[in-house]
Amino acid sequence: MSKRTFAISLGLVVLALPLSYASAGTVNSKLNVSFMGIGVAQMQNSYAIDGSRYSVSGSVKTNPLISIVSSTKASFRSNGVLNGSSLLPTQHELTFSQKRKKGRLALLFANGNVTKQEVLPKKRFKKGQVPLVPAHLKAVLDPVSALIFPVTQAKVGDGNSVCNRTVPVYDGNNRLNLKFSYKASHTVRAKGFNGPAFVCSVRYQPIAGHRPERKNTKFMVANRDMEVTMARLGNSNAYGLFAFRVKTRRGVAKGVATAFHQN
Repeated sequence: MSKRTFAISLGLVVLALPLSYASAGTVNSKLNVSFMGIGVAQMQNSYAIDGSRYSVSGSVKTNPLISIVSSTKASFRSNGVLNGSSLLPTQHELTFSQKRKKGRLALLFANGNVTKQEVLPKKRFKKGQVPLVPAHLKAVLDPVSALIFPVTQAKVGDGNSVCNRTVPVYDGNNRLNLKFSYKASHTVRAKGFNGPAFVCSVRYQPIAGHRPERKNTKFMVANRDMEVTMARLGNSNAYGLFAFRVKTRRGVAKGVATAFHQN
């Protein structure tokens, strides 16, 4: 299971005139993450929606007793503006440690465009890699803001409106699109939540920063076994990550919320 695939799993795992949104207060979620049926990590997210503003913060910690993935700790936060059925991030920060390796990603945005970034450790350009150019940093979301799916008030409860979207993501090294489409709806349960949720299928489309001839890139492009389940954040017009499933070359990674409650 590659680091890129694991990041996509967890991610699947955060200005025009802003519209008016109902406030969700703060919704806290906990997800248990498994790989091939074995618990490998815990993910905690905190979503706050106040009018047209949003923020997401959280952390991921792998189980140090499991050798399937390297021992990893990460914390993240993002904030920005809800704009209709889309987002305009303003700031994103991610820090992680993996064995002896540490890293940091910090992004600043203006009108949806990256204006400043810090990426550590810096990655060297490799043969066959599609180069990143300034145009790839325009009209993008950070990986954490991608955890929120806003809709207009009239479309709350409409699975097609929640799911059917293309999310342009920039993670400091790669520019990619995540294409979501409505698959199903059902009732989900977790501590603090019992209600409808929407299952969205996901397709991965690399744009830049990747190496097209890599086996894992080809596998992920062709992968049709990826989905996320999105649940409403309180009484707001936005939905957050409740569960995910991603098939990898070595097995299936899953995450499901054990808690999803409003403060």
